[in-house]
Amino acid sequence: MRLVLAILVGKLIAFLTKLFKIGGGSAAPGLYALKIYPNLVEKLAAQIPQTVIITGTNGKTTTSKMLSSFAKNANLNVLRNPTGSNLERGVASALISHSNFLAEIKNIDLAIWELDEAAFNNIAIKLDPQIIVFLNIFRDQLDRYGEIDSVLKNWSKTLESLPKSTIIFTNGDDQNTLKLSKNFTGLSFKFGVKDYKIVGEAIKKQFEQENLDFEAKNIKQQGLNGLSFDLSINHQTSTIHLPVPGIYHIYDALAALAVGYQLNLNVSEMIKSLKTYQPAFGRFEKFSLTPQGWEAKSQNMEGYIFLIKNPAGATQVFQTIAKEIKSNDHLLLALNDNLADGTDVSWIWDSQFELLTNTTTFVCSGTRARDLAVRLKYAGVALDNIKIEADLKHAFKLAKKDLAGRLFILSTYTAMLELQKILANSGVKKNYWEGV
Repeated sequence: MRLVLAILVGKLIAFLTKLFKIGGGSAAPGLYALKIYPNLVEKLAAQIPQTVIITGTNGKTTTSKMLSSFAKNANLNVLRNPTGSNLERGVASALISHSNFLAEIKNIDLAIWELDEAAFNNIAIKLDPQIIVFLNIFRDQLDRYGEIDSVLKNWSKTLESLPKSTIIFTNGDDQNTLKLSKNFTGLSFKFGVKDYKIVGEAIKKQFEQENLDFEAKNIKQQGLNGLSFDLSINHQTSTIHLPVPGIYHIYDALAALAVGYQLNLNVSEMIKSLKTYQPAFGRFEKFSLTPQGWEAKSQNMEGYIFLIKNPAGATQVFQTIAKEIKSNDHLLLALNDNLADGTDVSWIWDSQFELLTNTTTFVCSGTRARDLAVRLKYAGVALDNIKIEADLKHAFKLAKKDLAGRLFILSTYTAMLELQKILANSGVKKNYWEGV
């Protein structure tokens, strides 16, 4: 009865949050349901025949979205936490949304869970996964996770407690995740990009290669329009087109394709579906701006949203967009220090903001807007080009003012959620939980 009550309360909270447009019901339902029935995740997840877990510092949401689209195209019924709510409360909320009032989950073929690096250790055993993907390990939220060695040590301990039948996929270009596959006694596969390695916080050209099971070759980048690469699967080489830029997105696609192949999904159909892949909210999300009533100089403005949350991810975004930014583009940077962002924002000093100095207007916002402004000053940005507005709604208006090019929005997690609401209320895009 407590489980049924927990599901009832969770469903009610999900309904109310959507009714009053205060969220997508991706965390709160699970948060309160778990207080009523702490074993909810384990109880409901046991009804799902096959489970994949995706974890790592960067790329979890993109990889899970790609894999989910592959599975759905193969007519599989998929359950996942699509909005990136990757703590136990997010998993619980997703399970509740697919459960009936008798605590039954029916007609689900596959669960795909993205898990926070630390939450993985507490939730993985409860989910009893058949496949686990380790994308990468970078410094991220040191106040929560600690250093990389601590994350790796905890992952290794968790793997030891899982059944030996578990299959793992690791990033073979990341020396840290590579250690997991070398020490794992079960079946493991490695994916990576030819002539690239993850060195410290960056993806760099390096020709010393690990023996990879899934390897991308012949990379061709096409600016903000995306990229292409060749991949051999089952003795057949195919050229894959991704409509999103950045070498880091190749790793996400490789992981999704490798797992899809393990799940016996049709390789040609997976590759075909990537051509029309639509990014998850905030992960190179593109939208059209409507300048009616705005102080704008262009009638064909575009906007882009990027999530930045640690030195590695931020620098990879900077490297991707730096060559594409024009002098008439504006950048809106938003830095929060809430718990979900990480309360330690010193990571901005290890991120290469120097790559962005050719922009004429920077608007700094969020709870740590002034920290961003100081960082830009030391990156070499002229003080006249830096505007500070802590309020995100006002900052968005300021970033649009006199805009003659494109608007690039780069923000941390909670700031991105707030900006999504602002954009949705402006009629620019749908709420982030719609259509996921």
